[in-house]
Amino acid sequence: MTSEISKVDEIINAIRQRIVAGEFGTGGRLPSLRMFASQYNTTQETMNKAIQQLQSEGLLSSLGRQGVFVHMPKNRIPGILPRFDKYIESLGLTPVETNIDEPALVPASEEIAKTFGIAAGSSVVHRLRRQGTTTVHYRLAENFYPVALVNDHILHQMQSDERFDAVLAIKEAHGKVIKHVHEDVIARLPDHREQELLKIVRGAPVLEVKRTNYAEDDKTVIMYNKIIFVASYFMLSYDYEAAHWTNKK
Repeated sequence: MTSEISKVDEIINAIRQRIVAGEFGTGGRLPSLRMFASQYNTTQETMNKAIQQLQSEGLLSSLGRQGVFVHMPKNRIPGILPRFDKYIESLGLTPVETNIDEPALVPASEEIAKTFGIAAGSSVVHRLRRQGTTTVHYRLAENFYPVALVNDHILHQMQSDERFDAVLAIKEAHGKVIKHVHEDVIARLPDHREQELLKIVRGAPVLEVKRTNYAEDDKTVIMYNKIIFVASYFMLSYDYEAAHWTNKK
């Protein structure tokens, strides 16, 4: 067992150095496991363990049958962005957004109902998308909206355009904009569905971020987000008022 672990670590270090040196480019496709196994005189099983570890480090991303790709971003992606797709474009990449669940009216769970101040089972608008590029899946974005703010026209636009900006549409239709955000962040390992949708290994940590987005009155909830970030790609930054400490006696 010790020799096997040592062999895996040796291969991981070797491939990591090749990736960092730019041998495969910043988004290039890696050779097959069979070719790698031949290069390192080992088994495909051992190579798979090495590749999975590099995936969990965020250096590689797997898109199933399409192959394994290098992922070498210049910087980590900010956790809070007004338009995720526009930021990806600013990096010179092509954003890809896919509806996992088509936007639709669904009954509110107790958690969502409490957030919007409505009865459990009442209708809310639900949207679940996978966001990334042609070679990397960065995050899952699940959004809920009150039906009072999302009319049939806005819902139809969400269904026909994965990149449609629902928050901007709400602003134009109702004059309401997000002014205050409450956020809860939990670091954990992905569940099976998240692994499948994001094409990540079990050992790759994710950040589960729950955001409640309030309008100016701090009572109207414009949107509730549940976002699953592949942790290695993102950085969440916060500013705090010092009153909690300076006023403490």
